Amino acid sequence: MKNIIIPVIIVASTILSGCAVQNDKTQINGLGLTYQADVKTLPNGDYFTEVEAAPFAGRISGAEGAANKKASDYCKAQNKGMKEVKLETDSHVLLNGVARLTFRCS
Repeated sequence: MKNIIIPVIIVASTILSGCAVQNDKTQINGLGLTYQADVKTLPNGDYFTEVEAAPFAGRISGAEGAANKKASDYCKAQNKGMKEVKLETDSHVLLNGVARLTFRCS
């Protein structure tokens, strides 16, 4: 019985530990981590970024804040302001918060 439990725990841990977003950058936010994807240009000219935040990094509100900051910084580097087009939130593994932000720089 013990021989079966250990491999099952290892496989389950591996599956559940993956990020819901592409992890291009990991950053400490508060007492937890955020996993951030780089900003991508969409075919229509809008931009897209996504952030996953651990519970001690603010979960969904932490992910939203980090995504908004990433988008604002991206537009600020172009001497433009950020305009939110669409914000979707979700949770990953029932713990981490995920924010997916589509935005424009104007």
